[in-house]
Amino acid sequence: MSWFTRAYFILKLFFVFLYDLWVSSIQVAAAVIAPAGRVRPRMVTIPLNTRTDVQTTLVGNFISLTPGTLTVDVAEDGRTLLVHDMFAGDSSEKTRTDVQVGLQKRVMEATT
Repeated sequence: MSWFTRAYFILKLFFVFLYDLWVSSIQVAAAVIAPAGRVRPRMVTIPLNTRTDVQTTLVGNFISLTPGTLTVDVAEDGRTLLVHDMFAGDSSEKTRTDVQVGLQKRVMEATT
Protein backbone atom coordinates (compact mmCIF):
# COMPACT_ATOMS: atom_id res chain seq x y z
CA MET A 1 0.00 0.00 0.00
CA SER A 2 1.41 3.39 -0.96
CA TRP A 3 1.95 6.13 1.61
CA PHE A 4 -0.71 8.23 -0.13
CA THR A 5 -3.34 5.50 0.19
CA ARG A 6 -2.42 4.84 3.82
CA ALA A 7 -2.60 8.57 4.62
CA TYR A 8 -6.03 8.74 2.97
CA PHE A 9 -7.38 5.86 5.10
CA ILE A 10 -5.90 7.32 8.31
CA LEU A 11 -7.46 10.71 7.58
CA LYS A 12 -10.76 9.03 6.70
CA LEU A 13 -10.72 7.14 10.02
CA PHE A 14 -9.95 10.35 11.92
CA PHE A 15 -12.61 12.53 10.27
CA VAL A 16 -15.36 9.90 10.38
CA PHE A 17 -14.54 9.37 14.06
CA LEU A 18 -14.84 13.13 14.66
CA TYR A 19 -18.22 13.09 12.94
CA ASP A 20 -19.36 10.08 15.03
CA LEU A 21 -18.11 11.85 18.15
CA TRP A 22 -20.11 14.96 17.30
CA VAL A 23 -23.33 13.05 16.52
CA SER A 24 -23.13 10.85 19.61
CA SER A 25 -22.39 13.85 21.83
CA ILE A 26 -25.60 15.48 20.59
CA GLN A 27 -27.54 12.25 21.23
CA VAL A 28 -26.22 11.92 24.80
CA ALA A 29 -26.87 15.61 25.53
CA ALA A 30 -30.44 15.27 24.23
CA ALA A 31 -30.96 12.18 26.40
CA VAL A 32 -29.74 14.05 29.47
CA ILE A 33 -31.93 17.08 28.80
CA ALA A 34 -35.09 15.13 27.91
CA PRO A 35 -34.53 11.60 29.26
CA ALA A 36 -38.07 10.28 28.72
CA GLY A 37 -37.71 7.07 26.72
CA ARG A 38 -34.50 7.91 24.84
CA VAL A 39 -32.09 5.78 26.85
CA ARG A 40 -32.48 2.04 26.18
CA PRO A 41 -29.16 0.48 27.17
CA ARG A 42 -28.03 -2.96 26.18
CA MET A 43 -24.90 -5.09 26.41
CA VAL A 44 -23.83 -6.18 22.93
CA THR A 45 -21.29 -8.83 21.92
CA ILE A 46 -19.47 -7.91 18.75
CA PRO A 47 -17.38 -10.52 16.92
CA LEU A 48 -14.39 -8.96 15.17
CA ASN A 49 -12.43 -9.88 12.07
CA THR A 50 -9.33 -7.93 13.10
CA ARG A 51 -5.98 -9.51 12.34
CA THR A 52 -3.81 -7.96 15.06
CA ASP A 53 -4.04 -6.94 18.69
CA VAL A 54 -3.43 -3.33 17.64
CA GLN A 55 -6.51 -3.36 15.41
CA THR A 56 -8.63 -4.88 18.18
CA THR A 57 -7.33 -2.30 20.65
CA LEU A 58 -8.06 0.57 18.28
CA VAL A 59 -11.62 -0.63 17.65
CA GLY A 60 -12.23 -1.01 21.39
CA ASN A 61 -10.74 2.40 22.18
CA PHE A 62 -12.70 4.20 19.47
CA ILE A 63 -15.88 2.62 20.85
CA SER A 64 -15.03 3.77 24.39
CA LEU A 65 -14.14 7.28 23.24
CA THR A 66 -17.55 7.72 21.63
CA PRO A 67 -20.16 9.05 24.10
CA GLY A 68 -22.93 6.56 24.82
CA THR A 69 -20.81 3.47 24.21
CA LEU A 70 -18.20 1.68 26.28
CA THR A 71 -16.05 -1.37 25.65
CA VAL A 72 -16.53 -3.46 28.79
CA ASP A 73 -14.51 -6.57 27.99
CA VAL A 74 -12.45 -8.28 25.31
CA ALA A 75 -12.58 -12.06 24.94
CA GLU A 76 -9.35 -13.87 25.72
CA ASP A 77 -8.82 -14.70 22.06
CA GLY A 78 -9.23 -11.00 21.17
CA ARG A 79 -11.95 -11.75 18.64
CA THR A 80 -15.05 -10.54 20.51
CA LEU A 81 -15.87 -7.30 22.32
CA LEU A 82 -18.53 -6.81 24.97
CA VAL A 83 -19.91 -3.30 24.51
CA HIS A 84 -22.43 -1.30 26.52
CA ASP A 85 -24.55 0.81 24.17
CA MET A 86 -26.75 3.46 25.74
CA PHE A 87 -29.14 3.56 22.77
CA ALA A 88 -29.21 -0.05 21.50
CA GLY A 89 -32.86 -0.64 22.38
CA ASP A 90 -34.37 -4.08 21.85
CA SER A 91 -31.92 -5.28 19.20
CA SER A 92 -28.15 -5.58 19.15
CA GLU A 93 -27.96 -5.80 15.36
CA LYS A 94 -27.62 -2.09 14.57
CA THR A 95 -24.76 -1.66 17.06
CA ARG A 96 -23.05 -4.83 15.83
CA THR A 97 -23.41 -3.80 12.17
CA ASP A 98 -22.21 -0.23 12.82
CA VAL A 99 -19.02 -1.54 14.41
CA GLN A 100 -18.34 -4.40 11.99
CA VAL A 101 -19.16 -2.62 8.74
CA GLY A 102 -18.12 0.87 9.79
CA LEU A 103 -15.50 1.28 12.50
CA GLN A 104 -13.76 -2.09 12.17
CA LYS A 105 -13.47 -1.72 8.40
CA ARG A 106 -11.97 1.79 8.67
CA VAL A 107 -9.47 0.68 11.36
CA MET A 108 -8.37 -2.28 9.25
CA GLU A 109 -7.96 -0.07 6.16
CA ALA A 110 -5.83 2.40 8.11
CA THR A 111 -3.61 -0.21 9.73
CA THR A 112 -3.10 -2.74 6.94
